[in-house]
Amino acid sequence: MMNQEPEDYRGSIVYTQEYGYKTVTLTVSIAPDEQSHVTSYAYNLPLSEEAEHLQGIDLYHFSVTDGTQIQLTIDTSTGSQEAWYTVHPDTLIAEHSSIEMDIVRSDESIPFEYAYTQEALNEALTHYNDQIPNWLDQTSTNSPIHDLLDQTSNSPIHDLSDFGR
Repeated sequence: MMNQEPEDYRGSIVYTQEYGYKTVTLTVSIAPDEQSHVTSYAYNLPLSEEAEHLQGIDLYHFSVTDGTQIQLTIDTSTGSQEAWYTVHPDTLIAEHSSIEMDIVRSDESIPFEYAYTQEALNEALTHYNDQIPNWLDQTSTNSPIHDLLDQTSNSPIHDLSDFGR
C-alpha cells in the first residue's frame, strides 16, 4: 500500500531558527489556473511576500519574528482557500487552515541559496551524466589550464603547513 497525500495537500512550510534569525520557506503546489499569495503581518503591518514562480510551484522565503502572522491564500477557479500561521518563540503553528501543508521545524540548516544551487547542480549532473565523459575527452590540450598543469606537474610537492612561519 502506497502512502498518498490527501487531495488538498499543497506543500510544506519550513521554519528555521539560526543565529538569532528566523526564516520561513513555503513551497506551494499550484495548478496552472491558480495563484497563491502570502502576506506576513509583523507588528500589525502587512507585507506582501514575493514568490519565485517555478513550474507548478510557488516558492516563498522570508524572515519572521515572534508573533508574525502568515496568511496563505490560493485563488482557484472555484474560489479562494486560506490558511493562517503564527510564529512562536520555538515553532510555527497553524491557526486556521483549509489548506493541507506540512510544517517542518529545522534546527540545523544550510544557507537557502546554497541548498537551491546544490539541488540544481545535482539535477544537471543527473540529466547530463551520460555526456560528461565526452566533455572530458574533448578538453583542449592547448588550453591555458592545460599549460599550467604541465608546468606544475614536474614541480616538487610543497608542504604549506610551514607557510608564514
